[in-house]
Amino acid sequence: MPITVTDQEKAELASAGTLLRPLAGADGAVSTVFHNPKTGQEFVNLPLDPYHLGRHLRRGLVMGPASPELRAKWEAGEAERQAANDALMAEHLGKSPVEETPRFNDAVEAAATQVLEKLGIDLPTEAEKVAPAPVPEETEPEYDVQLPLSVSTDAPPESETKRVVSQASRPDLHLVE
Repeated sequence: MPITVTDQEKAELASAGTLLRPLAGADGAVSTVFHNPKTGQEFVNLPLDPYHLGRHLRRGLVMGPASPELRAKWEAGEAERQAANDALMAEHLGKSPVEETPRFNDAVEAAATQVLEKLGIDLPTEAEKVAPAPVPEETEPEYDVQLPLSVSTDAPPESETKRVVSQASRPDLHLVE
């Protein structure tokens, strides 16, 4: 993000007697390293525009890499942070709170049974729960159906929705082949 000055700004600065001097490295700095002076944690490549610079400094971060003592302090706490993260993940990946509730499945079954009884639906017996009775397959009886196949060749077929009109009644009709 280079710093640019327009020709108009240069003319205004020159008329006011301001001397322009280029700052070494000011044009090329887009991001840099910040560190937390309390913990020693380093943040690499944080943006350096005025908004973000003020934001990082208000948070208490210091520009530049951490000292070797702070860096060693941060790296020494890595095992402790990893153990805390693993404990948190084990808590969330373990059983759900619903499954940990004692007799949850029994309570759900009792509630479902009560609702079904109120609706008048027959509940399966214990033997049917284990192995339900086989349901015989229904087969449709076969019928011998013979359709009449009477087709007359001398009269054109007619239906209720479509009537065949002879070509003689429509002399302007030309068939395209």
